[in-house]
Amino acid sequence: MGVLNRVSRVMPMRRMRILSLLVICQGALTLWPVTQAAAASPSHDPLFASDEPLAITLTGPFKTLDKNRDKTADYAPGSLSYLSSEGPVDIETSYRPRGNFRLKKENCSHAQLWLELKKKQTQDTLFANQKKLKLVVQCRDSKRYRGYLRKEYQAYRMLNTLTDASYRVRWAEVTYRDVDGKKLRTASGFFIEHKNRLADRLGLATVDEQRISKTELDPEQATMMAMFNYFIGNADFSLITSTEGSCCHNAKLFQADENEPYLPIIYDFDSSGYVDAPYAIAPAKLNLRSVKQRLYRGFCVEPDIFDATLEAFQTHRDSLLGMAAETGFVSKRTSKKTVSYLEDFYDVIDDPDTLDRKIIGVCRP
Repeated sequence: MGVLNRVSRVMPMRRMRILSLLVICQGALTLWPVTQAAAASPSHDPLFASDEPLAITLTGPFKTLDKNRDKTADYAPGSLSYLSSEGPVDIETSYRPRGNFRLKKENCSHAQLWLELKKKQTQDTLFANQKKLKLVVQCRDSKRYRGYLRKEYQAYRMLNTLTDASYRVRWAEVTYRDVDGKKLRTASGFFIEHKNRLADRLGLATVDEQRISKTELDPEQATMMAMFNYFIGNADFSLITSTEGSCCHNAKLFQADENEPYLPIIYDFDSSGYVDAPYAIAPAKLNLRSVKQRLYRGFCVEPDIFDATLEAFQTHRDSLLGMAAETGFVSKRTSKKTVSYLEDFYDVIDDPDTLDRKIIGVCRP
């Protein structure tokens, strides 16, 4: 049974906040078993079956892609190559810019990328089952920006620790070559699991809606997503609506079937206080002083769901803080500051009065 399904009280809750999808049955909570459905083999996709960093080479017209930043353009041809235990692997690959805020040249020197791979060529390779992938590209060529990238990667890994219902990621050291074979740069990056592969892993279906009602959300999953964003200080998201495209803003919706509630899964954490990227700004409508100021934006739910969610954070406290303490890509000073930032979250949930004032008492009805 996954951590979100272990309903035990961590601390007393003073208020009862009820989301209409919650079902009380003979005094016990009946919750949709997200992590039970997610009990897939770790080798579901070889790319995400390991935490070992990859060393890959991408060949393509990256100077043109960085110059034009046209995410509606046709995919530009190129290749992806790496060295396996059996020798060199080369996969025909095409590229297109993606993103919004990081797509702007004033924010990032290099465009974020979609990779489209020739699926027939991926068979029996590390990229088996992969047809389309997001690559989070190091924004600028400096150690500082490598650190921001690593912290965003850590945020995904932290969410993976809390729940299987999250996007898997894989760190990579990427050498970029132009179409003529000339080396352009080597920089860090990470791949994000495609939503279709996530859905397949969890036994879910993807959903194409622009807006839903909060009463249609799975309360357990929605609370975990909102609490995690509070944990890392990310207010730039919505679990029920999108200003463009399918729902939602920095989240995608999934369902077990059409009669089940929607399961939101969040992504895109570079605007969080935990990452604290220099280009990040807090949503203007929220009147926050900076991205480091936390604001709980989750919906009100039955206290037992709050408790189960907080129990997951308590259970994995050492693991989560241990990730933040990593010094391989950031300075010891930066690492200490990021650990302290997460410890502030635990100061909130460890004290019933502060918890009530900053989370339970401000949940969205």
